[in-house]
Amino acid sequence: MSGPATATHTVTAEDFRQLAATGGDARAIAALRRSERSWRLTALRALVDAARHRTDATGPLPGVDAAWQLLVRADRADPDATEDVVAQPQVGIWAAHTLRRLTADGPGDVPLWVDVGYLHALATAAAVRAGLRFDLVVPARDGHLVLPTVAAVELDPQVDLLRVVAVDGTVKVSAGDAGPVSLGDPQWHPPVRLVATAGGIDLRVELLDRDVYRDLSGPASPAPLAEERVRRWRELTQQAWDLLVRQQPDRARAIAAVLRTVAPLPAREPFRQLSASGAEAFGAILLSDPQDATELAMTLVHETQHHKLGALTHLLTLVRDDPDRRFYAPWRDDPRPAAGLLQGVYAFAGITDFWRMHRRQAPARRVGLADFEFALWRRQTRHAIRSLLGSGRLTGHGTQFVEILYDTVAAFQTEPVPADPLRMADRMAVDHRALWRAHNLRLDATARAELAAAWSDRRPVPAWLLDARSGQPAALPRPDRAWFDARAVLVRHRLADPAGFERWCAEPNAAADRVAGATAADVALVGGDVDRARAGYLRQLAVDLAGGTMAAHSWVGLGLTWPDESTHPAARALLHRPELVMETLRQTARGSAAVDLPDPVELATWVGECLANTPAGQDESSGWPVRGPAGR
Repeated sequence: MSGPATATHTVTAEDFRQLAATGGDARAIAALRRSERSWRLTALRALVDAARHRTDATGPLPGVDAAWQLLVRADRADPDATEDVVAQPQVGIWAAHTLRRLTADGPGDVPLWVDVGYLHALATAAAVRAGLRFDLVVPARDGHLVLPTVAAVELDPQVDLLRVVAVDGTVKVSAGDAGPVSLGDPQWHPPVRLVATAGGIDLRVELLDRDVYRDLSGPASPAPLAEERVRRWRELTQQAWDLLVRQQPDRARAIAAVLRTVAPLPAREPFRQLSASGAEAFGAILLSDPQDATELAMTLVHETQHHKLGALTHLLTLVRDDPDRRFYAPWRDDPRPAAGLLQGVYAFAGITDFWRMHRRQAPARRVGLADFEFALWRRQTRHAIRSLLGSGRLTGHGTQFVEILYDTVAAFQTEPVPADPLRMADRMAVDHRALWRAHNLRLDATARAELAAAWSDRRPVPAWLLDARSGQPAALPRPDRAWFDARAVLVRHRLADPAGFERWCAEPNAAADRVAGATAADVALVGGDVDRARAGYLRQLAVDLAGGTMAAHSWVGLGLTWPDESTHPAARALLHRPELVMETLRQTARGSAAVDLPDPVELATWVGECLANTPAGQDESSGWPVRGPAGR
């Protein structure tokens, strides 16, 4: 730990500018690391103080002072080793989780002393690395004792208390009357390390598979990695590192300075990798097994952006959130608060720059995919940044930060992109926004009644409902996954493997089964057969209406079957104000037989004709008021 937490931290104007432009040199990253160190030590001290005031904090373990004193001894003997132990990202996750339990009786699936006892494991790890003599009782969990940066010991799952004794360089762990297990025995598992080197820049991270605090959402049972899976991670990490250092060396240096651990998750569908990071765990990534080196390289850029911004927002307030307003984020299914939108735009500005650089050197067979990703994310990110700038939720520092970020992304807009990937990117951006509106926005009771009456009388939609200022619906946050990216994933498959996608088009039902949320009509649409796609969407809508359901996917898909939504009224309605079409149908469907329901194209055309003189893009910068489920 080598010294107390720094009393004050500052961000220089140049560091601020670099970070806002999605970068950050060694000095800027070092400043963030120092501030995060202070956060960590402050949390650690708060935890120890809170535990001292709880009689149930340590149960059968030695008191927290015994563990703390051992940690202090280790720091005096080997401050660098102790600093390395305490700085591990999972220590931040543990500290936050355990502090919640200590101070607010937060939930836990084990006795409190098991969580508090991770302090004893940290002290043990630091003492082992410092070469100290000690004797300490520590907790076991799921049959494991994890000593961060040292090893994990796998023992009887029924054992919950272990004794660790270190004498003259020999470390032994024992449970009850069982014989001791010495460091180096088969039951000891060393850390799984990933080391990649390219161009004189080294990446060193640990794959966390046994530490219970590796998951951002809370304690998770050990999940030891198979040797083949570790080999694959090492292979892809080296390939991704070669790519990053060759194409974007400055980003590679930032990643190497920030990243410490990766907690692997099982692989997901192609083009749907899961990744996450958190403010409590600077330098940690939760990541599903990547499908290739490019995906891994892009994700390392993505999550490092989150870490840089998270650390900066520990120093500067950039956003003042309004709990009653949400915003459209073009990479999420759900409405987001302003702070969440800022995190997203910063991450996706980095992603956009990654694809901007990568498409210049991508293999010929993947250039089209890289062009598509660049075109899609530069458009989506600029849209979201504009929303933030007009939101009224940014502080003075936040406005400066986002203005610099906007200038960075705006400079990307002039770069040429071939016509086909550009067209696909534009259509997928429209697709996502329309699906988001249809899924998340709801009109109030007055608007619903007036809309239904207008349709019943075949009068135009009331003008105030079309007005961006007075006709804004409310956001209804919903927890269900809606797969807004299904058609975009199909586009990626088409661009990555044109011949393979041709085979998918011959068997669209089978192909749709490979992409969650996709339909045979989607395969036809992405494959260019719009007549087949339109027929498929209309069939699905008929089935949905007959069954009393109303999914947005087929409605928006139907709108995409017309090539120009600005001239065809049905497309205009379904792609720009789908909530009006679907809300009208909801009201009409109440108490009506399926045979009496309106024709989908006729209904959409009615709304679209009323939108003819309305600007296509609504002003979304102020976000939407949040309505609970009861207001639906």
